[in-house]
Amino acid sequence: MQVASRQCLWKDTIAGTGTLLAVEASSDCMTVRIARGDLAPGSTSVTVGWGDGTKSVYSRISNAQHTYEKPGEYRIAISDDICSFGFTESSPSGPVPERDMLRELVSLGSKVTSIASYGFNNCHLMRGVINLLNVTSIGGYAFGSTLGITDFILPSMTRLVQTSFYSNPGPRQIHADNVKQIDSRFWEYYGWKLYDLYLRNSTCAQIKAMSGFPFYADRAAETVRFHGSDGVVLADGTIIPN
Repeated sequence: MQVASRQCLWKDTIAGTGTLLAVEASSDCMTVRIARGDLAPGSTSVTVGWGDGTKSVYSRISNAQHTYEKPGEYRIAISDDICSFGFTESSPSGPVPERDMLRELVSLGSKVTSIASYGFNNCHLMRGVINLLNVTSIGGYAFGSTLGITDFILPSMTRLVQTSFYSNPGPRQIHADNVKQIDSRFWEYYGWKLYDLYLRNSTCAQIKAMSGFPFYADRAAETVRFHGSDGVVLADGTIIPN
């Protein structure tokens, strides 16, 4: 028996120094703001190219903002790495239009190893593949309510934390080959949206024995498929060998 799944291409070519964001200015909001962005460790200044021919230099990125003259999509090139686009202390109490300007995290620099709690929370219109090559930890609600993301690529993660993706994100696939622990409530907060979890450095037996495997959870993910090195294990524990 074969289980069909949509393979996600690993985009190693985007790794490097600096961050590239896609934002869209519209009648709803023409001013983009990196509300609580944090520079990577060791950074002293940062240059931001706003995508419309203008550049700004900051000693710190927090609250950097820019107003566009015309609606449209722009690529913001940041010379250093950031681990947060929005608030990092709590979720906003009301709508934050500038968050919905963020459409894609095109490239995250190689120096970022953690994503701050609430870092991209309520960036509802984010889309595409989130490639976090060197990230080893993702804070609570970091990608909460990001409804258009299709895939997460997390090759350096060893644990999936229960609240990182809460609530109702759109991804259908997670590539996290080195994960050894999945928080049991991960499935309650998120797993019922997931179809494929790639753990290709583990065997099916190792996956079934892993802490947090869904049939140990209160709310098991009914459709998720775990892709191991020797086959696929379904959420009910059924193994489909290669």
